[in-house]
Amino acid sequence: MTFAYLSFSPGTKGYYQRRVLDPSHRNQLRFVGALVSFFGAEMFTSILGATVKSEFLKVASDGFLVVMGCLFAGGFCVGLILTAKQLIKGELFDWVRMWRAGHQLGPIDVFPPITPKMQRETTLFTIVFVALLWGVLIVAAIRSLL
Repeated sequence: MTFAYLSFSPGTKGYYQRRVLDPSHRNQLRFVGALVSFFGAEMFTSILGATVKSEFLKVASDGFLVVMGCLFAGGFCVGLILTAKQLIKGELFDWVRMWRAGHQLGPIDVFPPITPKMQRETTLFTIVFVALLWGVLIVAAIRSLL
């Protein structure tokens, strides 16, 4: 809702650029992307498993659901901790200041557009994501064989 409302404002491009350049916000976006990806994988394997009557796909679907639940619970707990930390520091409503600055300053020109720190974060996140994905598939294969 916030994106739909604020996206028509002329200065919001700078605000969203600053959000993506901030490591904590960038990693939160990656986390949401991982949840959506695991949800899609769970739905796909569930539908395909019911269609072809495959035990492996049914177990994989359950595994994706478990991983997605664990990720959601962990993200929720981290979010509560970060919210409490911001509340104690008095920075809970700091997003208003960030939005105002991004709106007033406008878009920014970043060169290079992808920094080495961003590349390291992307590599680490991809390795963890693929490890979770393959872990679910390997456990599903073992469980379906037993």
